[in-house]
Amino acid sequence: MSDFAVWLDSEKAQIFNLKTTGIEKSHLERGGADPKSHSSAEHFFHELALKLKNANHILLMGPGLAKNHFKTHLEKHHHEGIAKKIIGVENSDHPTDNQILATVRKFFVKYDLFNSPIIPG
Repeated sequence: MSDFAVWLDSEKAQIFNLKTTGIEKSHLERGGADPKSHSSAEHFFHELALKLKNANHILLMGPGLAKNHFKTHLEKHHHEGIAKKIIGVENSDHPTDNQILATVRKFFVKYDLFNSPIIPG
């Protein structure tokens, strides 16, 4: 189990897995022909929930409403256990990885990982 920071918008998610051995970053792209499709969003959110199933704590970040829609999705679609692990929801435009990690530092002060390199996932 580890902590996660997730930056997401309606098109993609950047997932930062904060482990004691370092920070692993992965990406998830929203598929589907129509980016406004409800079924495409539901599939994207289900995939993201699977990636977070072993989280201790989760910080959601992003520029628009996708982070809030994802949280609502978790609460309504049998992912209540994951929803309860969300400790913060932050507005964040399109930051660099370092800017994301600076925000994460405020929420996950127990880790001394922030000088660790990002390990591609």
